[in-house]
Amino acid sequence: MMRLAAAVLVLVVVSFPVSVLPGPPVTWLAVLGGVVGGAGAVLLSVTLVTVGASVALIAYALALLIARPVDADPLAATGFGAALVVVLVLVHFAARADGAALGPAVLATQLRQWLATIAVGVLAAAGLAMAGALLGAVLAGTSLPVVVAAAALGALLTVAGLIALTTRQDPPNPT
Repeated sequence: MMRLAAAVLVLVVVSFPVSVLPGPPVTWLAVLGGVVGGAGAVLLSVTLVTVGASVALIAYALALLIARPVDADPLAATGFGAALVVVLVLVHFAARADGAALGPAVLATQLRQWLATIAVGVLAAAGLAMAGALLGAVLAGTSLPVVVAAAALGALLTVAGLIALTTRQDPPNPT
């Protein structure tokens, strides 16, 4: 059941870029991200799902860059980010709990933890959107390559942080 949920979330994640711009370069990247992420969902491989999600993130950034929507929707971008986080933590949890019988209390606790993480992310996205609106007025004359380079660096650091978080080894339990 967790594999199916992860596969559905991978499809949701790769559909975001195509919804912005259903053109050839974006669609190609989205299909690649979907294939790699889908394989990761089936195999419960955090690495493959992370690669697929990263490709979907690149496709989303490319779609926004090419389409240059007048009113970029921050709610859709926040939903995209939340879906990215949920698919990564779901696959990580499913890989660790594969074959185990989980009680309702364990699932409820895990769900509460995920919802708290998403809530913090949504609040951070809202704060960043407000800060971006303020900076947009200040940096109105800045050239596009500088803005794109800064955004790419932010995306790279985010993906690196997620990879570090999902691949870290827990210390052995002394008991």
